Amino acid sequence: MGLSDLNFLFRFLPVFLFIYFFCPVRYRNGILFGASILFCGLNSLKGALLLLCSITVSYILIRIMDSGRGSMSWRRSWLSVAVLFHIGLLCFYKYRMPVLPPGISFYTFTLLSVDIDVYLYRERAPGSWLELGAYTAMFPKLLSGPITSYHAAISQVRCRKVSAKKIEYGLSLGIIGLASKVIIADTVGILWHDIRTAGFESISTPLAWMGAAAYSVQLLFDFQGYSLMALGLGSMLGFDLPRNFDHPYRSRSISEYYRRWHMSLGRWFRNYLYIPLGGSRKGAVRTAFHLLVVWLVTGIWHGVTPNFVLWGLILGTFIVLEKIWFGEFLNRHRYLSHLYVWFIIPLTWVIFAIPDFKELQIYFSRLFPFWSSGVTVNEKDWLYHGRNYLGFFLAALALSCPPADYLWKKYWNTMAAKTVLFALFWLCVYRLVNGSHNPFLYLSF
Repeated sequence: MGLSDLNFLFRFLPVFLFIYFFCPVRYRNGILFGASILFCGLNSLKGALLLLCSITVSYILIRIMDSGRGSMSWRRSWLSVAVLFHIGLLCFYKYRMPVLPPGISFYTFTLLSVDIDVYLYRERAPGSWLELGAYTAMFPKLLSGPITSYHAAISQVRCRKVSAKKIEYGLSLGIIGLASKVIIADTVGILWHDIRTAGFESISTPLAWMGAAAYSVQLLFDFQGYSLMALGLGSMLGFDLPRNFDHPYRSRSISEYYRRWHMSLGRWFRNYLYIPLGGSRKGAVRTAFHLLVVWLVTGIWHGVTPNFVLWGLILGTFIVLEKIWFGEFLNRHRYLSHLYVWFIIPLTWVIFAIPDFKELQIYFSRLFPFWSSGVTVNEKDWLYHGRNYLGFFLAALALSCPPADYLWKKYWNTMAAKTVLFALFWLCVYRLVNGSHNPFLYLSF
């Protein structure tokens, strides 16, 4: 069960919200934690037990570590135990087990932020096991983030306010997220599915580029849709969760793109890996090395197949080259820098999407036909698909442009906007009822 499932929208969520809003404030963390464990358990009973185990072990280790306030060696030793436990558990399930427990990649980083922030005295230890559980397992962000840092978010677990305006705004944001997922991502995703089904050897070069664009759009609106739903649900519950996307295709460099894409993960790696390694404080060579390490780990975090490692290293290399070589050139050439991003990013997403290197080589040979592989069965196949999906590509483009933000901020609370949102919601429900729906892509990472 995910945030865009009918059972969640019409059964789980209404019952939870009724109990949550009408219970005394002091019980809300308990209700949130219980509902989050139930939500996880409905996806996987073993996954829910593992989540409870991780929270419990983390709480015990934090308490032991925090008991030795006068000794940094004591605290460092128990921090090491906690880090080894969480990273070891994540690696075991990610690389040794066929099915990934729900949300483990995300709540592992959430718990690590607790361990590290308490160790560094950025924030006091959780006041109770329940407090840590409510922070870690919060179901809106459990499966795919955003990843919150402990010192920035725990105050909201301890004290927050629910208001009618936050509920209304959260509901509106959630509908936008649902529509992004169900109407745009799922529809454009059919094109990528059809291309894979037809076989990469037989497609034309224009269709290959269209497929790269389709997967890029699907991934953006799928993950951004989940993040907007998470932010919307969080707002309804009184939380201000961090924004996860900031129109990445407005970027003028790969570095900027990944400052705007999956922002909570980027902040986590910056604060808990890049800066502790030394960041950019130890010269150009060490900076380049630190960036490559971060992107290697980013690739490994996403998946077990070699294409993810390749994806991470390629992005890390581009970011290093921008930093030490042609970043200033991109800054001086506005339109060329945008074209550079729009050209490189879809190619990297193709590497991300295709785990088999042989198939990846074939796809790139269709993107760049002078590499020559296979014969195009229908050279005009792109015209047929273009007619079917042009409207969705244009909608995705419009929603990625600056005026979309301006219109949303100015008109979201008007009656006209509410009418449109109402229609969008029921259009999404119609598509869900008729089976036009796929799980969120990032649930598998």
